[in-house]
Amino acid sequence: LEALRGAGHRAPWSGVGLAVGSVTLAGLPPTAGFVSEWFLLESLMQQFRVTALAGRLTLALAGAAVALTIGFAGVTFVRLVGMVVLGPGGSGTRGGDYGWTGRVAIALLSACPLALAALTPLEIRVIAAGLSPAVPGALTMGALKSPWVLQPVFAGFSILSPSWLWVELPVMLGLVGLLALGMSGRRLLRVRRVPAWRSATMGVAGPNSYTAFGYANPTRRVLASVLHTQAEVVEVVPDGDGVGDGDQVPHLRYASDVVEVVETWLYRPVIRVFGVAVACAKRLQSGRLDAYLLYMLIALVAVVAVVTALA
Repeated sequence: LEALRGAGHRAPWSGVGLAVGSVTLAGLPPTAGFVSEWFLLESLMQQFRVTALAGRLTLALAGAAVALTIGFAGVTFVRLVGMVVLGPGGSGTRGGDYGWTGRVAIALLSACPLALAALTPLEIRVIAAGLSPAVPGALTMGALKSPWVLQPVFAGFSILSPSWLWVELPVMLGLVGLLALGMSGRRLLRVRRVPAWRSATMGVAGPNSYTAFGYANPTRRVLASVLHTQAEVVEVVPDGDGVGDGDQVPHLRYASDVVEVVETWLYRPVIRVFGVAVACAKRLQSGRLDAYLLYMLIALVAVVAVVTALA
């Protein structure tokens, strides 16, 4: 992320596409990600209708896990958009958007999650028509309270209209803007220059600026027991010869890493077993023609023996 910092300024079309995709994956309105996560949470909240205690507990735990995932998704994509799209230019690879074909592709891909959210009621009608041979139409169409208002399949629980959100959100934004402009007059558009807040803002350049590592580090610390976070503080002492890493002033260097549980306890043991199998296969693949003829002869004798025994 440090190498990509400020890439959105160099490639604005790609930056906008990345921002739209990030908002969608974070499940924020008015995108299709928000509608799908809303339906998922509403479905899991129906656990009180399940009679079995094990089913209720399972749905409750799943709902809590989904809600936690949504929260961390928001944190993750704030970091991505803030550093890559809105952050100041960094020292990464210079470049811009592709030609007009690439820009058209980005525009179409960005419009898809936005349009899908606005047309969700129409999608439900299409899905209901496709499921009609297997699922009763009254059951699937129960997700529509009215032509443009959605609800869980059980009525009277909650409703949502992603189509009207596309009307309401711009209108409310315009009203807030007009109210702020009316109350502040020309002061709203006046440029105000103040000293930068030297804490953790993107307005501070150099070593004092906020980094992607610094943003994610509190999460690593809070979830240290889950993520198996390993932190290390090293005292850096200059060697005095002026040659090397450029550290001329004594300071502390902090490093933090997260242990990948799946990779450590699942992938690596499997890779070791796979490596042993590959080593055995490499012994068989000697490249000698007489050895391969011997393998074929052994296979032929084995097949003849099996056929004879079954006969």
